[in-house]
Amino acid sequence: MQTSRNAKPARSLESSADPAVSSSWSGTEGPVSPSPTVPVREAFRRFWPWARPDAAWLAASVCLLVTGSFGEVVSVWLFKDLIDGVLVPRRFSAFWPLALAMLGTAVGAALLTYAGSYGASRVSERFVLRLRTATVAHLHTLPPDTLERRRHGDVVARLTRDVAAIEQLVASGLVEGGAALCGLLLFAAAAVYLSWPLALAALAAAPLFWAGAHFFGHHILVRERVAQRRAGGVTAVVEESLRNSALARTCNQEAHEVERVRREGKALMDAELATARVADLYSPFLNVLEVTAGVAVVGIGAFELERGSLSLGGLLAFAAFMAQLFEPAQQLSELASVVGAAGASAERVIELLDTRSPVHERPTAHHARSVVGRLSCENVRFGYSGDHEHPVLADVTFDIGPGQVLAVLGPSGCGKSTLAKLLVRFLDPDLGTVRLDGEDLTDLTLVSLRRAVTLLPQQVGLFHATIRDNIAYGRPDATQAEIERAAESADAHGFITALPDGYQSEIGRDGFQLSGGQGQRIAIARAFLRGTPVLVLDEPTAGLDDRSAENVIAPLRHLMAGRTTVLITHDRAFADTADFVLRLGPADGVRATPVHTAPVRAAPACATAAIGATALGYRSAG
Repeated sequence: MQTSRNAKPARSLESSADPAVSSSWSGTEGPVSPSPTVPVREAFRRFWPWARPDAAWLAASVCLLVTGSFGEVVSVWLFKDLIDGVLVPRRFSAFWPLALAMLGTAVGAALLTYAGSYGASRVSERFVLRLRTATVAHLHTLPPDTLERRRHGDVVARLTRDVAAIEQLVASGLVEGGAALCGLLLFAAAAVYLSWPLALAALAAAPLFWAGAHFFGHHILVRERVAQRRAGGVTAVVEESLRNSALARTCNQEAHEVERVRREGKALMDAELATARVADLYSPFLNVLEVTAGVAVVGIGAFELERGSLSLGGLLAFAAFMAQLFEPAQQLSELASVVGAAGASAERVIELLDTRSPVHERPTAHHARSVVGRLSCENVRFGYSGDHEHPVLADVTFDIGPGQVLAVLGPSGCGKSTLAKLLVRFLDPDLGTVRLDGEDLTDLTLVSLRRAVTLLPQQVGLFHATIRDNIAYGRPDATQAEIERAAESADAHGFITALPDGYQSEIGRDGFQLSGGQGQRIAIARAFLRGTPVLVLDEPTAGLDDRSAENVIAPLRHLMAGRTTVLITHDRAFADTADFVLRLGPADGVRATPVHTAPVRAAPACATAAIGATALGYRSAG
């Protein structure tokens, strides 16, 4: 992210809330580097499409609120008639008609205001739902590596607090601003009609209102930007600290984790107080202006009353109009702080939405048809961040037929997991081609490709849900019988049925109620249920003890039977199940050194396999 030249915090705060600007893991002090400044007009333009479907509701809400304000004008005018026509001449016979008219007008205005406010709330909540859903949908188009570089707590803060702040600019702020502006014009017109000399005296304070709004709005914007980023930092640190609570305890680092949260919280507190010092001064400033204008109006009104050019009821009605005039004026002025918070939040959400995936689906891409399972790489080369001199993979070539197994061996960091990501198009090669049944993967739609290929990553993905839901995640429409057959094939049915709630047992976050081997077998059952013709197994026994690994290997071999499988493993005994072995190794300097591969056991006579690879540059963890 670039540092804004136009928005600088008033003072240095302790730590950064954004992953791009955090000075270190331990949270040492460092300056905040704001997101690129987004003008309010640009922020409104970017987010208006999510409010456009409710444009009619927005207009209706403004109309209802304005009509309610008109009812208040009528009510004040009736109050003037009550003073001049009943109290001053003491003609109480006219009291009840005027009183009932005032009551009816007040009730009508209240109902209209309620309807307008509810309409605005409806639009606001629908906007938040649309924007949050669209942002999450965009995040799911990004490769896992892109998301893992971010602090998840900060992303959550952007999806919650920041999205809600943007809503105040695009939806509720638009309604409140439109209604306040129309109300201001209504009350000003009524005041001018009643007494233009008094109205001119009152409106003389208007430039001070607008100057104050501009001054305070600018300074609030600067401080809100810092506060929003600090809030993301607190969420990120709390989420990370609780997720690693076991590690903190085993390393006796509880005090350190508490201090991290306290430090981030202190930074947020300082940022919020810096905002409050400006924002909380704004309301007293407006009150002083109102009192000054009110004193001037009363003084001039008393003179007009003495001259007989204004009645007592007219003076009191004018005072009521002024009170109502200042309320929408103050609402419009206070929108400055709302705009400030929304502008800071818009920068953070736009930064997420502008993050683009390096993998794109071609407009001409078509669905894979009747996948057989032939998988090949042709001189594939890949380097992170386009590093061609030190590629992670260089000139990788293999061709395995349907139902064959390719074992990928090599030390950590040589690019084995990178190869797995290329096979499911989490990444695209810089050079070379990956093919499925002879078709370039970039010619296939991502949906159809991932419908044909199942990836079992090193870290088993389990949700805080029931075992049934976790197994059926890849096929939500699967029947209970199909789910149980998949679990039996994965040798998981026994331990599942032994649980008190069976398949309806909740397994907790990341499946913490299951052992490592049990969680792996749930993932294998999920793969059985999907039934794809191609498997990519990335270290399926990593992190398991010998006994758990043995319990997993048998269902894995069952899963691999008849399926084209790329088996990434350090377990040479498990690699014996492969038809061919692809060995990857560290590069000799910047030049790739060929590492030849050979079949572990003879391939079927009808099968052809040409497998070659070059060594890799140590660049990213494999």
